[in-house]
Amino acid sequence: MITRRDFFKITAASGALAAFADIKGAKATINKVMPNSDYCLEQKKEIPIIADVDLIVIGGSSRAVATATVASKNGCSVFLIASLPYLGDDICGSFLCDVQEGEILHTALSRKLFFGRKDFCPLSDKTILEKELIDNDVKFLYSSYVSDVLVESSSVLRGVVIVNRSGRQAIRSKMIIDATQDSIVSLILDLPREQKGKGFIDYYYTVVGNKVKEEPDFFSSETLKESALSKGEKYPIIRYKYRNNQSSHTYESLMEIEQLLRSKTWDPDQVDSSDQLWYIPDQNVICENYYQDNPSSVRQYPLDAFRPKGISNLWILGPCAGISRDCAEKIMRPIQAMWLGELLGEQIALRANKIQVSNKCQIYSKKIEALNLGSIGENLSPLRPIVQKEFVSSDVSALPILGEYDVVILGGGTAGASAGISAAKQGVKTIVLEYLHGLGGLGTLGLIGCYWDGFREGFTAVIDEGVHNMAPSDHPRQEKDWRHRSVSDWKMEWYRKELLNAGGKLWFGVLGCGALVENNTVKGVVITTPFGRGIILSKILIDSTGSADIAIAAGAQYEYTGAKTLAIQGAGAGMRNLGDSYNNNDWLFIDDTDILDVSRTFVQAKIKMAGNYDIVKIPQTRERRRVIGEYIVSVYDVLNHRRYADTISFHQSSFDTHGMIVDPYFILSPPMKRHVIYNADVPLRSLLPKGIEGILTTGLGASASRDAMPVIRMQPCLQNQGYAVGYLSAQCVKKGKTLRTIDIKAIQKHLVKIGNLPERVLTDKNFKAFSNAEMRQAADNVTDNYKGLEILLTDPTRCIKFIKQKLPQTKIDEEKVILGSILCILGDSSAAEFLANAIQQQGHWDQGWHYTGMHQFGMSLSPLDALIMALGKSKAAQYLSVVLKMAEQLSPEDYFSHFRAISMATESMKSKDSVPILYQMLTTPGVRGHSIKSYREACNDVVPGDIDVSTRNLALKELHLARALYLCGDKDGTGQKVLEQYAKGLQGHYARYAYEVLQLNIQK
Repeated sequence: MITRRDFFKITAASGALAAFADIKGAKATINKVMPNSDYCLEQKKEIPIIADVDLIVIGGSSRAVATATVASKNGCSVFLIASLPYLGDDICGSFLCDVQEGEILHTALSRKLFFGRKDFCPLSDKTILEKELIDNDVKFLYSSYVSDVLVESSSVLRGVVIVNRSGRQAIRSKMIIDATQDSIVSLILDLPREQKGKGFIDYYYTVVGNKVKEEPDFFSSETLKESALSKGEKYPIIRYKYRNNQSSHTYESLMEIEQLLRSKTWDPDQVDSSDQLWYIPDQNVICENYYQDNPSSVRQYPLDAFRPKGISNLWILGPCAGISRDCAEKIMRPIQAMWLGELLGEQIALRANKIQVSNKCQIYSKKIEALNLGSIGENLSPLRPIVQKEFVSSDVSALPILGEYDVVILGGGTAGASAGISAAKQGVKTIVLEYLHGLGGLGTLGLIGCYWDGFREGFTAVIDEGVHNMAPSDHPRQEKDWRHRSVSDWKMEWYRKELLNAGGKLWFGVLGCGALVENNTVKGVVITTPFGRGIILSKILIDSTGSADIAIAAGAQYEYTGAKTLAIQGAGAGMRNLGDSYNNNDWLFIDDTDILDVSRTFVQAKIKMAGNYDIVKIPQTRERRRVIGEYIVSVYDVLNHRRYADTISFHQSSFDTHGMIVDPYFILSPPMKRHVIYNADVPLRSLLPKGIEGILTTGLGASASRDAMPVIRMQPCLQNQGYAVGYLSAQCVKKGKTLRTIDIKAIQKHLVKIGNLPERVLTDKNFKAFSNAEMRQAADNVTDNYKGLEILLTDPTRCIKFIKQKLPQTKIDEEKVILGSILCILGDSSAAEFLANAIQQQGHWDQGWHYTGMHQFGMSLSPLDALIMALGKSKAAQYLSVVLKMAEQLSPEDYFSHFRAISMATESMKSKDSVPILYQMLTTPGVRGHSIKSYREACNDVVPGDIDVSTRNLALKELHLARALYLCGDKDGTGQKVLEQYAKGLQGHYARYAYEVLQLNIQK
């Protein structure tokens, strides 16, 4: 319950803005979509402006694409905002993929999509729609919702604010076309509506592959003439219509209907289904003209029937327009809607070309009473800081409180789905909030339905057994090795049913975009849905975004790529054919939290995976942002089998690195081959963001060094971790304890009982440090191919001390080099001479390493690379000539690891003497020009192969050389220009790395 009742009157940014709606009417409208009457105070914010355009089109449907394309052809600059990770919400998201009687293909786009088509393949349609935008220079972003509206006056809009996993960004425009299902702009502005429906709404939901269900709840069902075509096999498509008489059309009620339909229609034969329900709302926004005739042509609809009353530059190209509900159902089907969109788009574009506007605008804020429950933290960083110029103010405002729960889980992936089930089974009020329309994350929607390493007992065994029992043992889709492989869509459904059967709530289509924080305690999560932004209050919030999104919004520190390192595990975005469960790949780097990068990824994936039924709807990443927790699990914790008093999850894996390593241990002593499996414990403290209460993180967002993460990121282990944190959170609620004061031993006893944890954790103690005797023994042994180095590097200060004591006793040159390399890599130059001599004696390059993603075990540096990097770390500039002499031998086609070693060594020594050779290396033909600055370039950059590494090797060489040249003094601004190109580009990791490197010289 809400206990603080400090109310603040929130006024609109200007008195005139209240003219959008009378406050009583506004409350009535808001409450129809947001069922709670309480609002939470939101503080003043500054939102980065990312674009200025003539026209914004909101929505990713075929009609939105048609409108945007025609407007661009008529001289408008256009920005389209798609809420899903693809275009074609209507055709591909709701399966309106059929041609009905009387529908005529009037437009070129409709003919591209539907002419002569007998079967349905969503990837083809998504690609056609995307190509329309790219070829016609329409800017667009995927996976983004509109959260706010920019206004110039009481009747003139000036753009929107969008929200995605990168935060919130503003786009200014002359005009807006709202092509969303429920007209999000009118909801935000509280525009008046009128009841024109018949007291019910028909919801359409489509499934693929199974037989018609005879259910009394269904109003009707039909099997489409078209079939879904995948790998030469055809699957039936069945559309159900469900009539609902509820008077309230809220997002909560919409989710209840969606879960009902999913439950009623699923069986083991199903291989696909709608992402979204399709329906015609029973209200329409009051427009300048209401049109209720049923004309033979969409040309007869007046333009003013799509323009809300009193607002000059907003059009509603959706079922909430000022037309009868029967007309809306007819003309909102794709073929008619695309024709209408093109006609309206042309007229609106001609108007936009004549409009003169000022850049003065502000964000519309609601005039309403609000509770002061704390501060709202969120990410408001520019997408690309190097090109950021302006911000727009968001005045003090109010956000609706959408609900109160004991345990809230944001992210229904590998750990999040398990956490939701676990918490709900304990009887506490639980909700899981997930952006995609299915649970299980990478293991289901990401089609990594095969375990690699990982501990498979405990709750993971329950999951595997449950998924296997979703169908008879002789079902043709059953996996023979079902404890190792799962049927992905069965697993997705198992999670969903288990959560609902346990009494948990489930909302799809939800993006988390902020945290409500009071006195360093998280009290709730800010979310965005297709119906707008709001807050869900929590007693315990489980951040299962995989990137610690909400913990970071709440103020937690984190580690990721940037100036510190460009090392990141390879990622993928693979194909999807019906019935598939495992399509692993590794051909790019993806930053899940960078919406430009994510959008770029889906653009490229469509080209790379052309000819398949579809592609996955989630980036297949292996490494993400890691929160700084109360404890950071290190490589040395794993190698030394460290134990903890508060172990919460048990992990098993090899060091499956999928790319570069950065830890000093691995530079000198590479990780072992595949067959070496490590056991690793993760303490509760590593899931608790440092200094913040009321929230914990899971999965890839946990507090661990990036080189330790491969051992603790395996699916079976994270499923168990999810169960553990769900159980822990529920017990905190039931016993009135915090995450830091709960009796962890009682939690561990339960986890041991169900098999999640080994029994030894009940008596494990926290490890303090190795004794001096142990450190000295390790120093004595380390000359044996770095044996014991994992002990020495746990304490660099004592390590240096004992290595220096050992060095005078050593007579063998090879042993001196080992000892010297340890000192150098820790920044001590006293033995740098030994490394310099060893490099000179070798005189030529050994076999290096090109960037390798899939199946990368063992070295990612050659022995000579490691010595050069260690020598550089010593900062012994007197030996720079040794490094430069090796650099002179390199040609652009040589191993990437050699380039990395030279770049890192010269940067560490920071001498202008390095500039000539670095300049020569960077300006050699073929080395530069590998950044991606547009979707068009992204398309051209695609090469065959789902484990391709060629494009990454080229970019990595260029970036490392540019950094070293820039930091050593640069020449003709060459290094700076390269970094600036990447800093403006679409590739998220590269952009952040380049921008932060540019800041290093500025900060000096």
